[in-house]
Amino acid sequence: MVTSLIVPAPGNLRAILINNNVPITKEPEVNLILSALYATDMMVSNDSNLIGASWEPYVSAKEWFLADEQVGPGFGDGEKIVYVKFKNTTEESLIYSATIFLKTSPPAVGAMPILINDGRFKTDRRQVMLSLNASGAGHVEIYNETDLSTYTGGVVLPYNSRMEWVLSEGNGSKTVYVVFVDEIGNKTAFFSDSIMLMGQSSGMPVIQHPVDGSTTADRFIDVTGTGDPDSVVRIQVNGG
Repeated sequence: MVTSLIVPAPGNLRAILINNNVPITKEPEVNLILSALYATDMMVSNDSNLIGASWEPYVSAKEWFLADEQVGPGFGDGEKIVYVKFKNTTEESLIYSATIFLKTSPPAVGAMPILINDGRFKTDRRQVMLSLNASGAGHVEIYNETDLSTYTGGVVLPYNSRMEWVLSEGNGSKTVYVVFVDEIGNKTAFFSDSIMLMGQSSGMPVIQHPVDGSTTADRFIDVTGTGDPDSVVRIQVNGG
């Protein structure tokens, strides 16, 4: 009995789909969906002439690598085509293909990826304006220095070249960190800028040592305590 191949199988529109026909990917490892009725074997390749490929048992789903060698960020990006051919005991099919765009590079950043208040040295307000400079960014992740150690407290916002931001509480040097993210999740490294926050109201400094009411025979003592960064503490010594 002669059984003819039917490619694609009835009910399917394509003989091969990459990542369920999503047009772009950031990973070179993809999933192929294959369709051929009465196929027993298939041959898959990144080469249009199937050079280097060999027959293997037919399956309807297969993991596949888009490049013959490992790709790094930005290396090998571009349109990728995967080719497939089917056969059974009586005939071989034509070569079919599917296309996807590989993008592993993060957004491109300018010479000054982030500036606080246009690069000013100091401010007396916690609310500041961030100037961001990146192309190909869909979103940004923004952190104050108090959030960066645990990667919590930051926010994800749609990318805009000018964005309002609120610095962490307390006087002193404040650093804001930003990560640029493209539409499929490729991320840049962290970029940052700093500004001096001054004039914020604060609580009274607290002397922790020496303890109130204690005595000493030394003329020179170490004084330690707590207070806001860069605040001025005046110590007055009374008594004989």
